[in-house]
Amino acid sequence: MLEPITSLAFSMQSAKGVYALLLGSGISRAAKIPTGWEITLELVRKIAAAQGHAEPLPGDAADAWYRATFNAAPDYAQLLDSLAKTPSERQQVLKAYIEPDSDARARGEKRPTAAHRAIGRLVASGYVRVIITTNFDQLLEEALREEGISPTVITSAHIAAGAVPLVHSGCTVIKVHGDYLDTRIRNTPAELGAYEADIDKLLDRVFDEFGLIVCGWSAEWDEALRQAIERAPSRRYSTYWATRGAPGAAAASLIAHRAAVGLPVNGADEFFGELAQKVAALETFNAPHPLSAELAVQSLKEFLADPKDRIRLDDLIGRELDRLLEAIDAPQFATDSFAESTVDDRVRRYEAACSTLIAMAFTAGRWSTGDQANAWVDMIKTLGGRAKDRGGHTLLIDLMLLPASLVLHAYGLGAVAGGHNQALGRLVTVVIDFGGTTGKLAAGDRLNAGTLIRDGGQDWAKKIKGYDTRVHAMSDWLYDVLKPIAKRTLRDERASDRVFLTLELVLAMGFAERLSPVRQDTGWPFWAPTGRYAHDAALRSEILNGWREEAKRTALTSLSMMAGLTNPPRLDEVEALAARAWYG
Repeated sequence: MLEPITSLAFSMQSAKGVYALLLGSGISRAAKIPTGWEITLELVRKIAAAQGHAEPLPGDAADAWYRATFNAAPDYAQLLDSLAKTPSERQQVLKAYIEPDSDARARGEKRPTAAHRAIGRLVASGYVRVIITTNFDQLLEEALREEGISPTVITSAHIAAGAVPLVHSGCTVIKVHGDYLDTRIRNTPAELGAYEADIDKLLDRVFDEFGLIVCGWSAEWDEALRQAIERAPSRRYSTYWATRGAPGAAAASLIAHRAAVGLPVNGADEFFGELAQKVAALETFNAPHPLSAELAVQSLKEFLADPKDRIRLDDLIGRELDRLLEAIDAPQFATDSFAESTVDDRVRRYEAACSTLIAMAFTAGRWSTGDQANAWVDMIKTLGGRAKDRGGHTLLIDLMLLPASLVLHAYGLGAVAGGHNQALGRLVTVVIDFGGTTGKLAAGDRLNAGTLIRDGGQDWAKKIKGYDTRVHAMSDWLYDVLKPIAKRTLRDERASDRVFLTLELVLAMGFAERLSPVRQDTGWPFWAPTGRYAHDAALRSEILNGWREEAKRTALTSLSMMAGLTNPPRLDEVEALAARAWYG
């Protein structure tokens, strides 16, 4: 059975522009943007303070105080007009809530989130053309402008009446609650109970003619928007509804009405990031249908379970390797033409081409025993040796090692999860002739995410879209690619983090023994590849302390077996390096 997000990605990729987005305040919450009601209550607190109220009023108390004092419900427009008389003054009041000051900008707050930027990529690629949002900030428009898109923005009925028809607009953003720079913003129950006729007419078209992807919207307060969805006459395209936890009563009713597909998510950033990634992978390369990966993994499990199926197991792995080699020898992977945009394109193509094999690799690492690991060691040698004696641009030749790195990390994650320490040790220590200036190195040292495509001090992984601001861009990208595969077995997210960080530390320890002494002999300081483990001090210390305790009990520790160590691991040096590597 396909995951709903994978099914959605295939639907979007095969029918560009068919799906509209409906986005609620959950999209902007990660950016620390308050809702309209939260701003209203904050304005009430300011009025209460101006009238001598000694203590700041919490939310419910602020509402009650205003009603008791003025015999009316708090109204955003009236409150703003009472505090700031001119448009310029009102704009200055709102800037504090919506626009980042220098401190907020330094913290990355009130800026487009990963979700906004992923949506921008989907729009730029033509997969989304219509967005309905209850948010009144301009983070979405900012993310679209970063992609070179100037959307048609509809914030009121008179703009809707004169707007370019949806079919002729590259991207239309319908802000049903208005824009924060306009005091007509909607936030009270009365204001949310009905829309003007031209807005209703526009929404009726969208909900009738488009599929729908809902995220960050609870449906609890927006009566007029609920009514617009309920009166849609047809459901010619599917509705997908992303929620954190169980949907509330209002959302559940609309989900049932639209026969929507539920999408449990951890947050908007992860959901839209994964969706954009999957759609991009399908677009840039003719990826195998995910069902073929599921079937391959199921066959692999069956062959692993019975020693009599060893030949069939080798044949299965060999066929998938042959398919991968055929795919990545295609003209799209030529090494002679380079531009910075080539990095993102090439990475996405490799990811798509490897999708079946990395799913198999994780399963193999998780369940393989004895000499069942031989086929994967041979595969890493085959993939790792492809760049030897190749001509062309140096970075593109380095990128030819990405499939080998993906397979090694996928198998390694499975091996860590399954406790197959010696199998992992064999894989990371197998020596490969990588050619060029690299020569012969252990696979785990050359294929490490922290060493793969760094050149001249530049981290080229930052050219992958969405990872330009990451301290350890390739590590984060690998984690995002492999996490959905690992989560099928490791249901707990923290367990996935622990397995990933364990593998990174294993590879760092192996590098520290085999290559750091060589570097120091030539006058270079101690160094080993860092990654996500540098960001999570608590989990990193927990893993390292576990290895320290194990070393007190036995000479041949699990770490030594996994990393192929012949000397005591350089735990303290790597930990100190990780603490420094937080900033790059």
